[in-house]
Amino acid sequence: MGTNQIYLDKLSDKELGYLLGFFLGDGYLYYYKSGHYVVEFYLNSKKDIKIKSYIVLLMRKIGLKPFLIKDRRFNSIRIKVNSKKLFKFIRKEMNLIKNYNYTLNQLIGFVSGFIDADGYVENGEIQLTQKEKENLLLIKKMCDSIGIKVRKFWSMDNYKTKNKIWRMRISTSFKYIGHNSIKVFRKYGIPNSEGKI
Repeated sequence: MGTNQIYLDKLSDKELGYLLGFFLGDGYLYYYKSGHYVVEFYLNSKKDIKIKSYIVLLMRKIGLKPFLIKDRRFNSIRIKVNSKKLFKFIRKEMNLIKNYNYTLNQLIGFVSGFIDADGYVENGEIQLTQKEKENLLLIKKMCDSIGIKVRKFWSMDNYKTKNKIWRMRISTSFKYIGHNSIKVFRKYGIPNSEGKI
């Protein structure tokens, strides 16, 4: 069973936003009839080592013990947390996400987390990819709120399924706004307003 207490108030607004943004991109909730409530975050086991460390740090900061599960077949790693409180908090936030009421720093953190989950960052480009169009439209709305321009929004056929893959390119000016994205920091090396990642 997971812990009965979590300390979300120990997270800064950007850290809380990051956690929710990353979850929207690559997080999952599981409830088992045995009474287990599980929150999982999926990452690439080689490319996302610093992102993994950051999420583990956030989990420990709120009083939870994360478990790391490697899957060599898919070159992935899962961060697994057993916590009814975190499960219910994230489920509530995801249900209310379309009517979000976040602070500026929470929005910056949210977009940062989503970039680290579903983003591709190269010189001159920050591109987001999602199978759910609504998720990208939500991120577009958040980018508008924090003054980051969306350069392009389009869809492509997915060779694996009949569903389309949605893509969005946002302005690289995001690197200047005190973000906490590991991928953006890794490529541009510009520290955020908190001084480090």
